[in-house]
Amino acid sequence: MQQYQTAEIQDGVKRYRPIDELIPPHWSQGDVVANGIRHHYYRTGRGKPPLVLLHGILEGALAWLRTAGALEQDYDVVMVDTRGHGDSDGIATGYSQALLAADAAGVIRALGLGPVRLLGFSQGAGTAILVAADHPDLVRSLIVAGWGGEEVKTDFAGSPQYQAWLSGYIAWLEQLKTQTHAERMVAALSQLPPGAPLLPEDEYVPWVEVSARLDLDLVRLGSELWARLGAEVRTVVAALGRIDCPVLIMKSEFFPQPGAPQSLREEPSDRPNVRIVRFENTGHMIYREQFEPFVALTREFFEELRG
Repeated sequence: MQQYQTAEIQDGVKRYRPIDELIPPHWSQGDVVANGIRHHYYRTGRGKPPLVLLHGILEGALAWLRTAGALEQDYDVVMVDTRGHGDSDGIATGYSQALLAADAAGVIRALGLGPVRLLGFSQGAGTAILVAADHPDLVRSLIVAGWGGEEVKTDFAGSPQYQAWLSGYIAWLEQLKTQTHAERMVAALSQLPPGAPLLPEDEYVPWVEVSARLDLDLVRLGSELWARLGAEVRTVVAALGRIDCPVLIMKSEFFPQPGAPQSLREEPSDRPNVRIVRFENTGHMIYREQFEPFVALTREFFEELRG
């Protein structure tokens, strides 16, 4: 994108610190074996109520860096790399929403965390719903963000435009794995959406880093991956109906109206334990686009249930 290819912007991102310098020194990280594979996690500190964060597809636990920093004062925030992402094992033994849910439940049990406050974004939201439905003893309360239960549009995945984008995306990911930190920072500018603001250091660096750590076998699934996700939506919707714990659903739009004011609006819910809030004129990446309202609403919801 031409707008990001100025010497000033490139020099600026080169000065962004490496991810190891952005992770607070008092945080811990480690591995745990659950559901037959190794999972990597980051943890802000014990001694507080546990809050588990599940990231979206093609992200990673470190995508929650800024969010966890804002919530760690009140919670022991645990961020898990799902299979095929970050420093967890890849997808050699399979990849599905059901497997991700079994993984997450296994990690919670292995770390002795339950019952937890659970927050999932996008695909991580679907995973969180299945965990809460199938393992109610592990989940105290639940937030699902960037998920609304709508059918996933997958027809785009077979288009020539998508295939061309996917080939370029995979080539970029392959390049990232061999580059220095400074080279990665500059190379990632080509992947920013047109007109989008340059992300701050604590969002840009984690985004680039989780991209560099993706299992390319997962990315290469391409249209097959989207077909799987679309087929699993009804299962997740049905699971939501089995959940008895308090649930907050944060909705947004994939295509917000440019320049329109952003706001939060309560939507009606047909279940007493489910609250729905729409982030109006906000894109899919709620926790980036409306960070302060996202964190405030998260804290408010969990605090109301504290005890």
